[in-house]
Amino acid sequence: MAWNPFSKKKAADGDDAAAGSDDAVQTDVAESGSDKAGAKDAKGAAEEHQRDPRRAQPWFDRGKTVADTGNYDYAIECYISGLKFDPESIRHHEALREVALRRRANGGKPAGMKDQFKHSGGKTSIDKMLNAEFLWAKNPLDPGLALAVMNGSAKAELDEVTYWIGEITLDLNRQSKKPSMTVYLKARDNFAKVGAFDMAVEACRFVLAMEPNNMKLVQEYKNLEAEKTIMEGRYGEEGGSFRTALKDADKAKALAQSDSIAATGDQLTELIARLRKEYEEKLDDIERLQKLVRALLQKGDKASQDEAIKWLEDGFERFGQYMFKMQVGEIRIKQFAAARREYEAKLATADTDEAKAEVAEQIRRIKAAQLKFEVGEFQDRVKAYPTDMRWRFELGKRQFLMREFDAAIASFQEAQSDPKYRAMSLRYLGEAFALKDWVDEAIDTYHRAIEVHPYNDDRLALELRYNLMCALEAKARREKDVAIAQEAAKIASQIAQADINYHDIRQRIEMLRKLTTDLKEGRDPS
Repeated sequence: MAWNPFSKKKAADGDDAAAGSDDAVQTDVAESGSDKAGAKDAKGAAEEHQRDPRRAQPWFDRGKTVADTGNYDYAIECYISGLKFDPESIRHHEALREVALRRRANGGKPAGMKDQFKHSGGKTSIDKMLNAEFLWAKNPLDPGLALAVMNGSAKAELDEVTYWIGEITLDLNRQSKKPSMTVYLKARDNFAKVGAFDMAVEACRFVLAMEPNNMKLVQEYKNLEAEKTIMEGRYGEEGGSFRTALKDADKAKALAQSDSIAATGDQLTELIARLRKEYEEKLDDIERLQKLVRALLQKGDKASQDEAIKWLEDGFERFGQYMFKMQVGEIRIKQFAAARREYEAKLATADTDEAKAEVAEQIRRIKAAQLKFEVGEFQDRVKAYPTDMRWRFELGKRQFLMREFDAAIASFQEAQSDPKYRAMSLRYLGEAFALKDWVDEAIDTYHRAIEVHPYNDDRLALELRYNLMCALEAKARREKDVAIAQEAAKIASQIAQADINYHDIRQRIEMLRKLTTDLKEGRDPS
């Protein structure tokens, strides 16, 4: 039997301040729905999973309040109750996960037999998903429990939730002492079911790393790659087709929720004015804030972007949710890019050398300012999400571009712990070592990168081999070592066999063959 969100149960652990009575939540739910419905109708709506974010919000507010007092078990129940009314709300799934992680850090134990029995199965796919999510919240590092949530969300056709929980499932399985092939395979199938072929390919890569000679898996991987390519062609965005589809759907949904007012001109200005007024009337309503920010960003001009930044910064202070601060960073990065494009257009039309030099200097300053800003932005994200290696990797790239090689090396050494970023992190590590003139370290790193990258002829594979070839050539010249020169020449030959037009590979083959001959015959290679 599902937990009754309208019971008069006190919160656990005897925390009167946190618990109070559920009367307040019940009243809020009734006021945001129908005054005539009563608890019975509200309960029925929850069980039938009628989507009603307004009814969900009091539960989410209650969950945040009791979580802040340390009453994590009751907070979990509140979030699960809210998600019954709004199962698509990613930010509240994320908020529940934050509570679960805080609970675990404070000594919270996995669900006992009673909870496991009570939260097993369910009448609908959303019932099953939320029951699984309850159990997962009690043991948030268990990849099997995360997969159960993903199974439910995929069956319920909650595509974005499936993508969100799927990424976490892969990460948890990868970080476990004995990663489960079954978890990877089922996650792969769930991703494919909702059309997220980019992540289905990622999941399949993990499986292939465990069984590289399984030809059936190799063929399945190729099929998924083909589906991914089709999706990328459809949305015109490499690596982001599923995200693009979700953004398009969210955009359409936002317009529908805004009375389908057109996205340009006076009507959009009127919409912004109305949404601004509505939010100012109820500053504790996150949904209203998000609608206002979406409309402002849809307008696209700098003044509207600056206003969106103001509201987002206020939202971060008011609600304490880091996503608002991150969105400010994304807007500012886009503003830097827009300013750069503006000056690049001026450069194309500048009619004197003096004018061109002046505009080029402005472009250089904008690029430097953007890079400095992005380093600070990604350092902030690393602090906020220390286990998400995506931000370590992005920070490392910016540090590398600023030629802060020691800092970049430290970032990439951490980022390589995530298989998604391992090969590229090693690629940057190798180059950073080479630029520091640590040739031996660069060679060792490129060898490791080639080992972990499963392909021989894609762009990254060729780049890794080319960079290794260059490092070996430098070492061969420095130490006058014939064997190393021969190894470099062999790699150059392999690159040429894969792509004869890759960089200057034809000339490099001739140079390396001559170097090998000179060293064999005792001539100075310089």
